[in-house]
Amino acid sequence: MAQFHNHYHLMRMKEMGRIYWCHSIGSFGIALISVFIPIFLLKSGYSFQTVLLFILSQQLLSLILQYPAGKLFAYIRPHHLLALGQFYYVLLLGLLATLTIYHWPLWILAFMWALNRTVYWTAFHYLFSVARAHKTAGRQIAFLSSLSLISACIAPAIGGIAATFFGIQYAYIVAGLILAIALIPVLKTGGPERIKLRIRWSHIREIRRDIFANASNGTILMAENNLWPLLIFTIVSSYAGIGLLSAAIALSSTFVTMYVGRREESAGEKPYIRGGLATYSLTSIGRAVVQSSGQIFGLNMLGGIGRSLYVTPFLNRYYANSDGKDRLGYITLMEAAFSAGASLLIILALILSSFVSDSAVLSISLVVVAITALGVRLIR
Repeated sequence: MAQFHNHYHLMRMKEMGRIYWCHSIGSFGIALISVFIPIFLLKSGYSFQTVLLFILSQQLLSLILQYPAGKLFAYIRPHHLLALGQFYYVLLLGLLATLTIYHWPLWILAFMWALNRTVYWTAFHYLFSVARAHKTAGRQIAFLSSLSLISACIAPAIGGIAATFFGIQYAYIVAGLILAIALIPVLKTGGPERIKLRIRWSHIREIRRDIFANASNGTILMAENNLWPLLIFTIVSSYAGIGLLSAAIALSSTFVTMYVGRREESAGEKPYIRGGLATYSLTSIGRAVVQSSGQIFGLNMLGGIGRSLYVTPFLNRYYANSDGKDRLGYITLMEAAFSAGASLLIILALILSSFVSDSAVLSISLVVVAITALGVRLIR
């Protein structure tokens, strides 16, 4: 029995190692350029409303594709879906690198982004929730988040400097190569058996608080990845400057994330979730009235601390609540809720864009996020 336990523990450690590699290296590649994509579209001549429509189409397509992505688990093993999801992002980077030459329709780019969002993240959450060690899951989540954050400390700065001096197309190509390298370990494994997606109405009622919590989380990530960078662009116009300021978020988050990962195992998740969300909400209000690069840097540091306080305990609850025979169904519903929350925020921004200036749209949206972020506390 002890021999079986040791073998199972070793297999689980190897599994986590593959996930750590794929996610951390992939995060570095994506962090090189992700913050610059909406800004790149503006610099390429697309209007502010067109960029918002592009972002909305990403989220709506993700919402539509989430259920089919869950059904793929019955035909393709989760590890291979993880690789497939990243491959779609490589295709997206290729389209972005040649956008100014071939003028691809933006809906094609949005479709590739949505395929990555649904296939990769559903597979990632499934594999991590299965492989994690339940007693130390907080530390594992914190370690994985810290690997990504360490990458994000330098990646936006490197990507911004490369885009400024060599052209953003080269940054897209380098990011694509890094993502391709991240795929190698997960292609060499068979992984768990194929899984059938089951979603029951009674299950939806049971997890409705979690659904609303992740929809609120979707508004936070929408602000972090799109709305806030666009507002920074109204003050700092160079890719290098935006990249350096964005790195401040990761710099302030890394050590706090590791600390919380250890402490929440004994102190519980709820206090850290409440404190982190309160800090983040205050930061989001401050961002709405930002006027200088110094203020951006300070708010990015504070926002990074706020997010790192709540992310690890929130994900720990997410994975704990997914345990059971309907794990895939739970994750599919949660990821659909994420896209729905992000979509509603962008719909609001589009409506506002017909009445107020672009910067006012972004500022008002960030104030709204300060309120919606508090809904993350609903997680069971």
